[in-house]
Amino acid sequence: MRPNRWSEPQLDRRAYPRAEYRRTAPALLELEGYRCAVRDVAPGGLRVEPAPAGRVWEPGQQVSGLLHLRAGGRFQICGIIDRIDRAGLALIPDGDAWPDADAIDVERSSLVRWHHERRAAPRLPLPALGGASGGRTPLRDVSATGLRYALAPSERAPATGSHVEGELRLDADTVIPVRGQVIRHVGREIAVALDPPGLTPDILALLRRRYFPEGELSS
Repeated sequence: MRPNRWSEPQLDRRAYPRAEYRRTAPALLELEGYRCAVRDVAPGGLRVEPAPAGRVWEPGQQVSGLLHLRAGGRFQICGIIDRIDRAGLALIPDGDAWPDADAIDVERSSLVRWHHERRAAPRLPLPALGGASGGRTPLRDVSATGLRYALAPSERAPATGSHVEGELRLDADTVIPVRGQVIRHVGREIAVALDPPGLTPDILALLRRRYFPEGELSS
């Protein structure tokens, strides 16, 4: 008999305070040999989006894996697939192998602090045509903690949650290496949260001088 989607475990899972990864790089779950993006996690369950391809998943199936939380904790988990939908999988704990409420509260606090810091970081919007040289840039805006760029016409979009690296090439002599995780994909534009320490004030000042040589931002 197919489990009732409104069973008591499902109601319990939704009632717990969650750490939600919105507009940020997700947590990582190494599930049965697959690397999965975790969209939210609580003492009563977690949600993976998208479901790992390459095998068939079933409601009620027992699974195990290693959960890497953003705050630095790693937890061996055992769970049961509670729900499968077009977005992904919802897992509930199967036994004691699961992060406790204190670990998840630390994760929630870390995400809230990261959001506040990210919103507080001033952004530098960049024009499609860069500065006096007229050279094009795929960058749309940058800040100390992240950047947004446009894909080239033939370029494939990286998966949300994947780690990317590249270079900000301002001219033949100025190349700035950057690394980070994809947190959002809207249309042909990709948002990346930069790995610490991000972009220093000196680099941001250099970008401002490069794209706005007159010292003023375009409207």
